[in-house]
Amino acid sequence: MISPELPPLAYRLYGRQMILPELGQAGQEKLSRAHVAVIGAGGLGSPALLYLAGAGIGRITVLDDDAVELSNLHRQVIHSYARVGSSKADSAAQTLRELNPLVQVDSLKVRLSDENAADLLADVDVLVDGSDNFPTRYTASRAAAHLGIPHVWGAILGFDAQMSVFWAGRGPRYEDLYPAEPDPGSVPNCARAGVIGALAGVVGTAMALETVKLLAGIGQPLLGQVGYYSGLTGRWEYIPLLASRAYSGSSAQTSQPLSATGPVGEAAQNSALNTGPHQLPEPDGAEPDQYGLEVTWSDIIGSPYFADVPLLDVREPHEHRALAVPGSFNLPLSLIEQAGQDTSLQPTIDAILPSRQGRYALYCATGVRSLKALKLLTAAGFSDLYSIEGGLDAWLSAGGSE
Repeated sequence: MISPELPPLAYRLYGRQMILPELGQAGQEKLSRAHVAVIGAGGLGSPALLYLAGAGIGRITVLDDDAVELSNLHRQVIHSYARVGSSKADSAAQTLRELNPLVQVDSLKVRLSDENAADLLADVDVLVDGSDNFPTRYTASRAAAHLGIPHVWGAILGFDAQMSVFWAGRGPRYEDLYPAEPDPGSVPNCARAGVIGALAGVVGTAMALETVKLLAGIGQPLLGQVGYYSGLTGRWEYIPLLASRAYSGSSAQTSQPLSATGPVGEAAQNSALNTGPHQLPEPDGAEPDQYGLEVTWSDIIGSPYFADVPLLDVREPHEHRALAVPGSFNLPLSLIEQAGQDTSLQPTIDAILPSRQGRYALYCATGVRSLKALKLLTAAGFSDLYSIEGGLDAWLSAGGSE
């Protein structure tokens, strides 16, 4: 069913990821409810922010007290030449609002400190650290540990990068990787040692993906490992990282605001293989010679000829569970194909399609599988079938209107 949490525009913006079984509509709802804070709208923050907004994170807070500099544009791609000298937080926020009007963006022209962290991050679900200095990194780690939230971290220099997910109470902290803060100036930065711009894109987008996984509760976050990336070889290597006893008793909250494991969408609607449409009377004016026609969603919505016609989703059950047109029933193409070879499966088909002269509209992802299903069902004796052009893709492009 259409989610009351997601407006029609959301289906057009996020449809390509909502059809992924691992995410689905349920996962997208989690993203829309989430609040992510990103420290730094620089090299790492730029791609991370762009992809977090593109993914549909409901609220994003940008923290950066610096200004856009010409020498940084080669890697800080969220900004533009025209905005040189302006606030990086405001510039980033403007870009994100232009990219996705559904995302609430807060720009804070401040530097995170131990004094303001609790207030600035009070209702944040995930903290993304794209800062370029050690004092801020340690401050971010302490704040995330105190709040009990995941801390997604990355760092780049030259052609090399590091990235990990820290979560006090559930895994390592930043201090487990770097126990002591180095003396000021003892470690080179990008201004001194240089950095290849595209490296920021590789790692920043990876940080965004880790954040999405944490919020949606899918996949396996990079917790307890540090990823090392070499831009010169294009290879990632992963080194285990254990939480030390020094931080195992941290002040992290014991509550679990996020689900970090397992796929979402298990509570989605069950496959209609077991619950097909009830026995329906044949529609008035049924004309068997009209089967095989391709129709559009506009036809389905606007024509009285298709009023109350059952919608059949011929994609596979896992696709149907992830996202489907509301009210549609699932009759997988694979089952239709098997029934052609195994007559024992025919009762299952008949349970979903109770009338061979009844009118049905079939859809899939783009219209290819539904046409194939139509031909197979026609050969099996069904006589008033229609394939919907563009399938779910066209439905999403129309804003999820039916």
